[in-house]
Amino acid sequence: MSKSITEMISNFFQALANPTRIEILELLKNKDQMCVCEIVEKLKKDQSNISRHLNALKESGVIEFHAEGVRSNYKIKNKDVYKILELVKSILHKDIKESQKILAAF
Repeated sequence: MSKSITEMISNFFQALANPTRIEILELLKNKDQMCVCEIVEKLKKDQSNISRHLNALKESGVIEFHAEGVRSNYKIKNKDVYKILELVKSILHKDIKESQKILAAF
């Protein structure tokens, strides 16, 4: 049984809907790939926590995994995910500016 496109979109956004996952994506942004150990070190979080988030991103198709010996490496599967993140940042920026205008009127 295949999923509907709306379910697939929902699953994709659910994978992005976590601060740790967005931090992981930001780390991977300018890298070809990163080892789990490097991600754990940079984010200063437990490896089990990071692995759980990496798995969610992998299952949704946002990142991909490959092993090199004992190293577990991850990389962005499709860099267009950053267009989505930049669009959200732009929307939030506009909302904040609008809120600041409203507050300044008081």
